[in-house]
Amino acid sequence: MSDSDVLRTDRLALHPLSMSDHGALLAHWTGPLVRRYLFDDKTLSALEVTEIIAASQRDFATEGYGLWAVRAAARGDAIDAALPDRALVGVAGLRGHDADVEIVYSLEPDRWGQGLAAEASRAVLDYAFEVLQLRRVTAEIDEANGASSELAERLGMRPHGDPGHYKAERISWHGSRHSIDA
Repeated sequence: MSDSDVLRTDRLALHPLSMSDHGALLAHWTGPLVRRYLFDDKTLSALEVTEIIAASQRDFATEGYGLWAVRAAARGDAIDAALPDRALVGVAGLRGHDADVEIVYSLEPDRWGQGLAAEASRAVLDYAFEVLQLRRVTAEIDEANGASSELAERLGMRPHGDPGHYKAERISWHGSRHSIDA
């Protein structure tokens, strides 16, 4: 991991997933409210979480993107090894999906409704379009998850193809990203 892989917002620090996140991720992703939309209510095994972390690490090494652990950041925090010890708030990131790159996120239920998903997703999209220079990022959202659909639209993503599919284009992102309302 390099400092350029760490994303920071006013309230959050996003660090690439590592195996030290395994226990927190397993607890997070097996929570019934989180897995309902993210994993179609399937409970992940410890091995599957290990595989997701390993795939994310490979993606960072080869593609420049992957999944970030999302944690609360205190004002004035330096990017240091102590920050990952803070409690996991959620996960946000990018993953290859067919021919596209897809944005994904999940938050601890006690953090819903605080604008953190928008803040983390905005940081990930900034990274995708400004650092990686991706042309397009997609999102596949469970149709029953109205909050995530609304978030995608607030982020400037537009319906694309099948129901629940959204996309954001780099060319339109640059003009709209600073007006997003968390």
